[in-house]
Amino acid sequence: MINFLKESTFTVKDVIMQAWTVTRDNYFSIATLCFLVFITVSTSTFMAFFMGELPTLVRVVMLLIFVLLYCIVNLSLLKYIFRLLDRQDDADIRIIDTLPTRTEIIRFLIGTVYFGISIFFVGILLLPVLYILDLILKFAVSQGIINNFYHAGKIIVNVAVAIAVLSIFFTFIRIIFFPFFIIDKHVHPFESIKFSLATTKGNFVKLLFILGGFVLIQAIVFGFFYIVVVSGFQLISYIFNYEIYSYVSLFTAIFSSFIVVPFSTALVTVAYRRMVKEYKGDEHPDILHNIV
Repeated sequence: MINFLKESTFTVKDVIMQAWTVTRDNYFSIATLCFLVFITVSTSTFMAFFMGELPTLVRVVMLLIFVLLYCIVNLSLLKYIFRLLDRQDDADIRIIDTLPTRTEIIRFLIGTVYFGISIFFVGILLLPVLYILDLILKFAVSQGIINNFYHAGKIIVNVAVAIAVLSIFFTFIRIIFFPFFIIDKHVHPFESIKFSLATTKGNFVKLLFILGGFVLIQAIVFGFFYIVVVSGFQLISYIFNYEIYSYVSLFTAIFSSFIVVPFSTALVTVAYRRMVKEYKGDEHPDILHNIV
């Protein structure tokens, strides 16, 4: 177990350092795509406040346009980082050359539907467990182990939330790599879900280390950023007697889009590449043998 943790820690360090190098050396190109993602999401959120009185057909068309734009920009970002990782020389990589094809966009949308169905299916599977838990707690109340149904209900809610969060988180980590297989390996949507399950099998602890390392770095950077911004706003408010604390959330969103998102995307992409290189499984993996 100790050797495994040492190996995992070294792998996580290597992944983080390579992701940092890619982000640092190509920051402005990656940030440009992240800026487009930020503009797309911000514009769609802003337009949502003004589309309430528009006809349903117009709202549906606008929604489809924003979804399409988000898919194009997001998939371009992934494809661009893939090109950076695969680059053999110092040849320039143009962003226009990383635009996803129509097939990739359609497969990504279908894969997203499969992704949502998988999360929903996990929730359905939890219902029998929660039902059994309810019966156990009712028995505990009848035997006097628990005082009343009020305390039993609180326990049921807390345990149910914990089980649901852990199960959904586990499922999320296992199948979140499906877009990478669609872009990198050109597989079909359902096949991408199966490949994500297969490649993350046996790498779950390493992914937790990667996620933990990223969260730690993000917490440090965000903490420093928040202290600097809040201190600056307090100084401005004190000098000019003008309340601008409402802009803190805007600055935080911009900071996240241009600092956190580029590095996190590179981090997940590098982790994907490492897992694929180490994958020794079948060319057509099945779900049942790769769940656990």
